[in-house]
Amino acid sequence: MKLHHTLLASATLFACLAVQAQTVSITPSLSNVNLGDTFSVDVAATGFPDKIFGGGYNLAFDPAILQLNAITIPASWEFATSTGLLDPASGTVSDVYFNTFVAPIKGDFLTATLQFTAVGSGTSAISVSESGSFPFGNELGNPVAVTYVNGSVNVAAVPEPSSLTLMLAGVACMGLIGWRKRA
Repeated sequence: MKLHHTLLASATLFACLAVQAQTVSITPSLSNVNLGDTFSVDVAATGFPDKIFGGGYNLAFDPAILQLNAITIPASWEFATSTGLLDPASGTVSDVYFNTFVAPIKGDFLTATLQFTAVGSGTSAISVSESGSFPFGNELGNPVAVTYVNGSVNVAAVPEPSSLTLMLAGVACMGLIGWRKRA
């Protein structure tokens, strides 16, 4: 009898592991950019086995490092979309949402593209979290549990051209002094 329970427990465990988690994530998960660069990241949904009619989420980032320029929601979400409420001082966007009544989507899909400008050097997380107002919903109108995966951006400071020129002139002078001493 113990073997039967062990086999049943093992089968249940493998079935649970085989279920693909429904995730909403920032992609790419890590971006390396230079100060002043404009770049984009996607908010992608993966592993949705049921047809989804819509959903929403909140976003957060470090406004000392990143400036959000635009949120673009794909045209496939043709009904009741919103790019949310942006608070640039705190680096938050509340209640980005999207819906469709024409063609519910399942599997992997794009929910939005975020365009940023790097305004400061350092590392900023780009966080995505559940919207209390707009949960993901399936074709039966039931809420769908989602795991949210954040991304991050590393912004490297780029020396200004005048600083680079001054540094190269200093290196050239040092080389000239060394050459004259050997001659």
